[in-house]
Amino acid sequence: MEYPTEENVLRPTEQAALHEWRRLVEADREQVERVRERTEGEDFYAPVAAAFSPGRRESLEWPVLQAFAKPEDTWIDIGAGGGRFAVPLAGMVRRVIAVEPSGSMRATMAAAADEAGRTNIEVVDAYWPAAGWSETADVTLAAHSTYDIDDIASFLDEMERFTRRTCIALFGCRARGAQLADLFEAVHGEPMATLPSLREFVALLGARGRRTEVRTAGRGDTQEPPHPAEEAYATARRLLWLAEGTEKDARMRALIDEWYGTSEGVALPSMRPWVGVVSWEPARA
Repeated sequence: MEYPTEENVLRPTEQAALHEWRRLVEADREQVERVRERTEGEDFYAPVAAAFSPGRRESLEWPVLQAFAKPEDTWIDIGAGGGRFAVPLAGMVRRVIAVEPSGSMRATMAAAADEAGRTNIEVVDAYWPAAGWSETADVTLAAHSTYDIDDIASFLDEMERFTRRTCIALFGCRARGAQLADLFEAVHGEPMATLPSLREFVALLGARGRRTEVRTAGRGDTQEPPHPAEEAYATARRLLWLAEGTEKDARMRALIDEWYGTSEGVALPSMRPWVGVVSWEPARA
């Protein structure tokens, strides 16, 4: 197997690109398991599921994403979360199949669909790739749901296999927690192992020989608006895998006050100053 060298780093083989993607995901997983101070419940997203419901936060990607929708379409939304995209898409297309393994996310999505009067959303409790899957769609969408997928080849192969027209993936310019990499290193005493994000995904599709288009959206803001200090602490605690009241938690709070404190609250670095909407044609046999 060939891996990138100084000679081919800009032209990796598909095998090399897949290897590097897996390496990044496994490095993040190993680090999280080693430094985490708290244990998660069965449903990791339960505490934050409401934040993924439609309209709860600005969706920079939506103006770009909605341009792909056609009235007679069927879409598969893989990792649909709380319905942030599935519910508004259901108002534009014939049918949305929302694949979501988190019970709290599915409940959030169901409530949002009911409130919006969307009866054309079918919610499926499954991880992708889903065993025995047979439904095809005009468009498959993976919105911020592939950062930590180690077997990305199988994930994408199955997306393409069940797609008639277009595959779409949404990625931030950086992955979960990367905006707090300096804080992570100061608190844990080691560099953060960051997950792959937009540029790695585009490189991977290039190595797979896909015809790809990338559209970006965002304002380029480097800082979030100021939030109350306790909210900022809670966000950082989650992203740094800290338990409240520990020595590391105290250090995190002190550094946040020093680095990001303002007269109006705490302005953490922006999680995603801009995002990419990546679309490509599925490979055909």
